[in-house]
Amino acid sequence: MTRVRPVPMNAATTLALTRSAIGASAWLMPITAGRLFGIDASGDVSAALYLRLGGTRDFALAAGPLLTDGPARARMVKVAAACDVADIAAAIVAHRTGKATTLSATLFVGASLGCLALGARSLAKA
Repeated sequence: MTRVRPVPMNAATTLALTRSAIGASAWLMPITAGRLFGIDASGDVSAALYLRLGGTRDFALAAGPLLTDGPARARMVKVAAACDVADIAAAIVAHRTGKATTLSATLFVGASLGCLALGARSLAKA
């Protein structure tokens, strides 16, 4: 019988759970998830697809800290951090070009900064 080892609750696990929650909401209820970030995607026929694609990315980024350890985990957390920085840049560009409201851009930046903080904390404790 295979024993399931308990997953310790630390910054890396919290980061993985956070990303999994974001990914699940984007995948299972993309229009509602969009609304949570200040986006009205109900009239855009391709919005659900793009939100689900983002959700898939978050699931992949969530798997890194759970399936790796040591230097491999650190690399995966750094890859996720690069995605977070790119997300922040995208939110700023969208806001500056009038494609995202101040609220929406702030929510995206806040979520990305939260994930960056968890990633930094997990790297510091590695």
